[in-house]
Amino acid sequence: MRYGFLDEDAKKEIRRATLKAIAIPGYQVSFASRELPIARGWGTGGLQMTLAIINEEDCLKVIDQGCDGSVNAVNIRNFIVSVTDNQTTLDTLEADIIQSRHRIPEEPMREGQTLVLQVPYPEVLTNVEADSYRQKVMHANSDYAKLWVLLYEDTAQFGDSRIGHRYPVMVHDRYAMDPSPIPKYDTQKLNNNKALILLGAGREKKIYAIPPYTKVEPLKFEDKEFKVESFADKKCTRCGASGVFMDEVHTNDGEVKYYCNDTAYCDKNLEGKL
Repeated sequence: MRYGFLDEDAKKEIRRATLKAIAIPGYQVSFASRELPIARGWGTGGLQMTLAIINEEDCLKVIDQGCDGSVNAVNIRNFIVSVTDNQTTLDTLEADIIQSRHRIPEEPMREGQTLVLQVPYPEVLTNVEADSYRQKVMHANSDYAKLWVLLYEDTAQFGDSRIGHRYPVMVHDRYAMDPSPIPKYDTQKLNNNKALILLGAGREKKIYAIPPYTKVEPLKFEDKEFKVESFADKKCTRCGASGVFMDEVHTNDGEVKYYCNDTAYCDKNLEGKL
Protein backbone atom coordinates (compact mmCIF):
# COMPACT_ATOMS: atom_id res chain seq x y z
CA MET A 1 0.00 0.00 0.00
CA ARG A 2 1.25 3.53 -0.77
CA TYR A 3 2.22 5.37 2.44
CA GLY A 4 -0.07 8.27 3.10
CA PHE A 5 -2.56 7.56 0.25
CA LEU A 6 -1.23 10.29 -2.05
CA ASP A 7 1.30 9.38 -4.73
CA GLU A 8 4.82 10.76 -4.39
CA ASP A 9 4.38 13.38 -7.14
CA ALA A 10 1.28 14.74 -5.43
CA LYS A 11 3.02 14.93 -2.05
CA LYS A 12 6.04 16.60 -3.62
CA GLU A 13 3.83 19.24 -5.27
CA ILE A 14 1.92 19.94 -2.04
CA ARG A 15 5.17 20.17 -0.06
CA ARG A 16 6.58 22.69 -2.54
CA ALA A 17 3.44 24.82 -2.27
CA THR A 18 3.62 24.54 1.52
CA LEU A 19 7.25 25.67 1.60
CA LYS A 20 6.39 28.67 -0.55
CA ALA A 21 3.48 29.49 1.77
CA ILE A 22 5.79 29.32 4.80
CA ALA A 23 8.31 31.58 3.07
CA ILE A 24 5.61 34.21 2.41
CA PRO A 25 3.42 34.24 5.55
CA GLY A 26 -0.25 34.82 4.80
CA TYR A 27 0.15 34.54 1.02
CA GLN A 28 -2.17 32.09 -0.75
CA VAL A 29 -0.38 29.52 -2.90
CA SER A 30 -2.30 27.57 -5.53
CA PHE A 31 -1.95 23.80 -5.65
CA ALA A 32 -3.49 20.93 -7.62
CA SER A 33 -6.06 19.65 -5.14
CA ARG A 34 -6.51 15.88 -5.43
CA GLU A 35 -9.56 13.69 -5.11
CA LEU A 36 -9.94 11.99 -1.72
CA PRO A 37 -12.50 9.52 -0.40
CA ILE A 38 -14.37 12.39 1.27
CA ALA A 39 -16.32 15.20 -0.38
CA ARG A 40 -14.67 18.54 -1.06
CA GLY A 41 -15.73 20.99 1.58
CA TRP A 42 -15.32 18.40 4.35
CA GLY A 43 -11.65 18.95 5.05
CA THR A 44 -9.83 17.76 1.92
CA GLY A 45 -7.38 20.68 2.00
CA GLY A 46 -6.19 19.98 5.52
CA LEU A 47 -6.24 16.25 4.90
CA GLN A 48 -4.00 16.54 1.82
CA MET A 49 -1.53 18.68 3.75
CA THR A 50 -1.43 16.22 6.63
CA LEU A 51 -0.93 13.27 4.26
CA ALA A 52 1.85 15.15 2.47
CA ILE A 53 3.89 16.02 5.59
CA ILE A 54 3.27 13.10 7.95
CA ASN A 55 6.05 10.55 8.46
CA GLU A 56 6.28 7.22 10.27
CA GLU A 57 7.34 8.70 13.63
CA ASP A 58 4.62 11.37 13.88
CA CYS A 59 1.85 11.16 16.44
CA LEU A 60 -1.45 12.50 15.12
CA LYS A 61 -4.35 14.31 16.76
CA VAL A 62 -7.56 15.20 14.91
CA ILE A 63 -10.19 17.54 16.34
CA ASP A 64 -13.41 18.91 14.91
CA GLN A 65 -14.86 22.06 16.49
CA GLY A 66 -12.86 21.25 19.62
CA CYS A 67 -14.03 17.65 19.88
CA ASP A 68 -11.87 14.57 19.29
CA GLY A 69 -14.90 12.30 19.23
CA SER A 70 -17.08 13.92 16.57
CA VAL A 71 -18.02 11.92 13.48
CA ASN A 72 -15.83 14.06 11.20
CA ALA A 73 -12.79 13.85 13.49
CA VAL A 74 -13.11 10.10 14.02
CA ASN A 75 -13.56 9.37 10.31
CA ILE A 76 -10.57 11.52 9.28
CA ARG A 77 -8.42 9.99 12.04
CA ASN A 78 -9.42 6.45 11.01
CA PHE A 79 -8.70 7.18 7.36
CA ILE A 80 -5.22 8.60 8.05
CA VAL A 81 -4.36 5.65 10.31
CA SER A 82 -5.60 3.19 7.67
CA VAL A 83 -3.15 4.57 5.09
CA THR A 84 -0.20 5.33 7.41
CA ASP A 85 -0.54 3.20 10.57
CA ASN A 86 0.63 6.21 12.61
CA GLN A 87 -0.02 6.53 16.32
CA THR A 88 -2.80 8.87 17.44
CA THR A 89 -3.48 10.78 20.63
CA LEU A 90 -6.08 12.99 22.26
CA ASP A 91 -3.41 14.93 24.17
CA THR A 92 -2.46 18.23 22.52
CA LEU A 93 1.07 18.18 23.91
CA GLU A 94 1.80 14.60 22.76
CA ALA A 95 0.84 15.26 19.14
CA ASP A 96 3.35 16.15 16.44
CA ILE A 97 0.63 17.02 13.92
CA ILE A 98 -2.79 18.33 14.90
CA GLN A 99 -5.40 18.50 12.18
CA SER A 100 -8.23 20.74 13.21
CA ARG A 101 -11.52 22.01 11.94
CA HIS A 102 -12.23 25.50 13.23
CA ARG A 103 -10.48 25.45 16.62
CA ILE A 104 -7.03 26.02 18.03
CA PRO A 105 -6.45 23.77 21.07
CA GLU A 106 -6.80 25.37 24.50
CA GLU A 107 -3.40 24.16 25.65
CA PRO A 108 -0.59 26.30 24.20
CA MET A 109 1.28 24.44 21.48
CA ARG A 110 5.03 23.96 21.57
CA GLU A 111 7.92 24.26 19.15
CA GLY A 112 8.12 21.42 16.64
CA GLN A 113 4.37 20.93 16.43
CA THR A 114 2.32 21.55 13.30
CA LEU A 115 -1.30 22.65 13.36
CA VAL A 116 -3.16 21.98 10.11
CA LEU A 117 -6.39 23.94 9.80
CA GLN A 118 -9.12 22.94 7.38
CA VAL A 119 -10.33 25.97 5.44
CA PRO A 120 -13.61 26.32 3.51
CA TYR A 121 -13.12 29.91 2.31
CA PRO A 122 -9.48 31.09 2.11
CA GLU A 123 -10.05 34.52 0.54
CA VAL A 124 -10.46 37.22 3.18
CA LEU A 125 -11.64 39.77 0.59
CA THR A 126 -14.60 37.72 -0.62
CA ASN A 127 -17.10 39.65 1.49
CA VAL A 128 -15.99 43.02 0.12
CA GLU A 129 -14.81 42.22 -3.44
CA ALA A 130 -16.38 39.48 -5.57
CA ASP A 131 -13.97 39.74 -8.51
CA SER A 132 -11.07 37.30 -7.98
CA TYR A 133 -8.76 39.29 -10.31
CA ARG A 134 -9.34 42.47 -8.30
CA GLN A 135 -8.75 40.51 -5.10
CA LYS A 136 -5.28 39.56 -6.35
CA VAL A 137 -4.53 43.16 -7.32
CA MET A 138 -5.64 44.35 -3.89
CA HIS A 139 -3.38 41.80 -2.18
CA ALA A 140 -0.48 42.79 -4.45
CA ASN A 141 -0.93 46.45 -3.53
CA SER A 142 -1.69 45.66 0.12
CA ASP A 143 -4.91 47.57 -0.48
CA TYR A 144 -7.33 46.55 2.24
CA ALA A 145 -9.38 49.75 2.33
CA LYS A 146 -12.63 47.88 1.69
CA LEU A 147 -12.03 45.66 4.71
CA TRP A 148 -11.47 48.74 6.84
CA VAL A 149 -14.69 50.26 5.47
CA LEU A 150 -16.55 47.08 6.45
CA LEU A 151 -15.16 47.30 9.98
CA TYR A 152 -15.95 51.02 10.13
CA GLU A 153 -19.56 50.52 9.06
CA ASP A 154 -20.05 47.84 11.72
CA THR A 155 -18.41 50.00 14.36
CA ALA A 156 -20.45 53.07 13.41
CA GLN A 157 -23.76 51.19 13.44
CA PHE A 158 -23.27 48.64 16.20
CA GLY A 159 -20.38 49.94 18.28
CA ASP A 160 -18.07 47.08 17.27
CA SER A 161 -17.48 44.54 14.53
CA ARG A 162 -20.16 41.87 14.19
CA ILE A 163 -17.67 39.30 12.87
CA GLY A 164 -17.70 36.35 15.25
CA HIS A 165 -15.53 33.96 13.27
CA ARG A 166 -13.19 34.23 10.28
CA TYR A 167 -12.07 37.54 11.79
CA PRO A 168 -9.57 39.12 9.34
CA VAL A 169 -5.97 39.29 10.54
CA MET A 170 -2.82 40.98 9.26
CA VAL A 171 0.14 38.62 8.95
CA HIS A 172 3.70 39.94 9.32
CA ASP A 173 2.41 43.47 8.56
CA ARG A 174 1.87 42.49 4.93
CA TYR A 175 -1.01 40.19 3.97
CA ALA A 176 -4.58 40.27 5.26
CA MET A 177 -5.62 36.69 5.87
CA ASP A 178 -8.71 34.64 6.59
CA PRO A 179 -7.80 32.51 9.64
CA SER A 180 -10.34 29.78 8.80
CA PRO A 181 -13.63 29.86 10.74
CA ILE A 182 -11.96 29.77 14.14
CA PRO A 183 -13.91 31.71 16.78
CA LYS A 184 -12.85 35.24 17.56
CA TYR A 185 -11.61 33.87 20.89
CA ASP A 186 -8.87 31.90 19.10
CA THR A 187 -7.65 34.69 16.84
CA GLN A 188 -5.07 36.00 19.31
CA LYS A 189 -3.52 32.51 19.65
CA LEU A 190 -2.19 32.91 16.10
CA ASN A 191 0.16 35.69 17.16
CA ASN A 192 3.73 34.63 17.94
CA ASN A 193 2.64 30.99 18.17
CA LYS A 194 5.46 28.50 18.74
CA ALA A 195 3.95 25.96 16.34
CA LEU A 196 3.86 25.99 12.55
CA ILE A 197 0.31 26.69 11.38
CA LEU A 198 -0.73 25.47 7.93
CA LEU A 199 -4.06 26.24 6.32
CA GLY A 200 -5.44 24.21 3.42
CA ALA A 201 -8.52 24.74 1.26
CA GLY A 202 -9.10 21.71 -0.99
CA ARG A 203 -12.15 22.99 -2.84
CA GLU A 204 -10.54 26.38 -3.46
CA LYS A 205 -7.10 24.80 -4.15
CA LYS A 206 -5.19 27.17 -1.86
CA ILE A 207 -2.49 26.70 0.76
CA TYR A 208 -1.21 29.37 3.14
CA ALA A 209 0.78 29.38 6.35
CA ILE A 210 1.88 31.12 9.50
CA PRO A 211 5.46 30.17 10.48
CA PRO A 212 6.39 29.96 14.20
CA TYR A 213 6.84 33.25 16.03
CA THR A 214 5.11 35.30 13.33
CA LYS A 215 3.31 38.53 14.11
CA VAL A 216 -0.42 38.14 13.53
CA GLU A 217 -2.78 40.93 14.50
CA PRO A 218 -6.55 41.23 14.09
CA LEU A 219 -7.61 44.22 11.97
CA LYS A 220 -8.77 46.78 14.49
CA PHE A 221 -8.92 50.55 14.77
CA GLU A 222 -6.30 52.03 17.07
CA ASP A 223 -8.91 53.59 19.35
CA LYS A 224 -11.00 50.41 19.62
CA GLU A 225 -10.10 47.51 21.90
CA PHE A 226 -10.20 44.09 20.27
CA LYS A 227 -12.92 42.26 22.17
CA VAL A 228 -13.51 38.52 22.10
CA GLU A 229 -16.29 36.30 23.38
CA SER A 230 -16.26 36.65 27.15
CA PHE A 231 -16.67 33.74 29.55
CA ALA A 232 -15.13 35.63 32.45
CA ASP A 233 -17.90 34.76 34.89
CA LYS A 234 -18.53 31.23 33.61
CA LYS A 235 -17.14 27.88 34.69
CA CYS A 236 -17.30 24.55 32.94
CA THR A 237 -20.10 22.45 34.48
CA ARG A 238 -18.02 19.30 34.05
CA CYS A 239 -14.44 20.18 35.05
CA GLY A 240 -14.81 23.65 36.60
CA ALA A 241 -12.39 25.34 34.17
CA SER A 242 -12.66 29.06 33.52
CA GLY A 243 -11.06 31.41 31.02
CA VAL A 244 -11.52 29.01 28.09
CA PHE A 245 -13.80 29.00 25.06
CA MET A 246 -17.06 27.31 26.06
CA ASP A 247 -20.20 25.82 24.56
CA GLU A 248 -23.52 27.13 25.88
CA VAL A 249 -26.03 24.31 26.36
CA HIS A 250 -29.74 24.88 27.05
CA THR A 251 -31.29 21.93 28.87
CA ASN A 252 -34.91 20.78 28.52
CA ASP A 253 -35.83 22.34 31.86
CA GLY A 254 -34.63 25.76 30.72
CA GLU A 255 -31.31 25.72 32.55
CA VAL A 256 -28.20 27.08 30.80
CA LYS A 257 -24.94 25.19 31.29
CA TYR A 258 -21.43 25.83 29.99
CA TYR A 259 -18.86 23.23 28.94
CA CYS A 260 -15.28 23.46 27.67
CA ASN A 261 -15.38 23.46 23.88
CA ASP A 262 -12.04 21.61 23.80
CA THR A 263 -13.08 18.18 25.08
CA ALA A 264 -9.50 16.88 25.44
CA TYR A 265 -8.63 19.88 27.61
CA CYS A 266 -11.76 19.27 29.70
CA ASP A 267 -10.84 15.57 30.21
CA LYS A 268 -7.29 16.45 31.15
CA ASN A 269 -8.43 19.09 33.63
CA LEU A 270 -10.93 16.65 35.15
CA GLU A 271 -8.11 14.14 35.67
CA GLY A 272 -5.98 16.79 37.37
CA LYS A 273 -3.26 16.69 34.69
CA LEU A 274 -3.21 20.42 33.99
